[in-house]
Amino acid sequence: MTQPTTHVPTGQDAAPAAHGATLAALEDLLQELQGRHGGDVPEWEYCEGVLTALLCTRREVPADEWLAMLFERSTQEIFASPAEQTRFMMHWLEREQQLRSALQAPVQALDDERALDPGVLDWRGLLLSLPEPERAKLQDAEAPPAFAQAWAAGFLDAVDHWMEDWAPPRDKEIAAEMREAIAAIGVLLHDDSGVPEFNLYDEACAPSVSQARVEAFGDAVWAVYDLYDIARSLGPRQPPAQSDKVGRNDPCPCGSGKKYKKCCGA
Repeated sequence: MTQPTTHVPTGQDAAPAAHGATLAALEDLLQELQGRHGGDVPEWEYCEGVLTALLCTRREVPADEWLAMLFERSTQEIFASPAEQTRFMMHWLEREQQLRSALQAPVQALDDERALDPGVLDWRGLLLSLPEPERAKLQDAEAPPAFAQAWAAGFLDAVDHWMEDWAPPRDKEIAAEMREAIAAIGVLLHDDSGVPEFNLYDEACAPSVSQARVEAFGDAVWAVYDLYDIARSLGPRQPPAQSDKVGRNDPCPCGSGKKYKKCCGA
């Protein structure tokens, strides 16, 4: 297992300009879809969690499968035109390659510019950065999620959706490592109950994220590396071998309706 570091990527660090442009393009497209389909369209941070889990899945999941999982409707119902679908897929695949490159990079610390930097946002920090009138309006609505909570929800929903592909192997040591890594991501589903010490959206504003949450997110990022390595080492799950041999008490393949032992196997 790769050793953790105290630095944690936040999505607002000095990410390459190409990464920021890709995330912005995807967010714009999702907002267009939300304008037509409403709350059925997830936020980008949730999608980022799903995409990250797909990269750690033992097989390559076809686009029609994960699109149906994300939007709960057919492809024809999601996009207004083939051109819109092409734009979405182009930027999705760009982001997929960015995450894959990070997971394949031989990093030893999360402050390495090549390290995985999930596209997450400190929503509570953003709220605290707003002018008081705007903040008061938004505070009357649903409370914003804790840092990286939506990302973890997307990742683990994908694990549950493709449960068969995520079934642990027979090797007890690898199975235990998988459970430990998934549990590390699952910690982020809980609320941040620690004392706020950092604002990861704007460090000049009031704190919104605890030290414990920052460390839990770092653990979750390393857990993704572990799951990616496990998936690559195991490869796609193989269906159980099936024998063509007919049992003596099985129906005879000749179609007589008799048991094999009393028919062709006599």
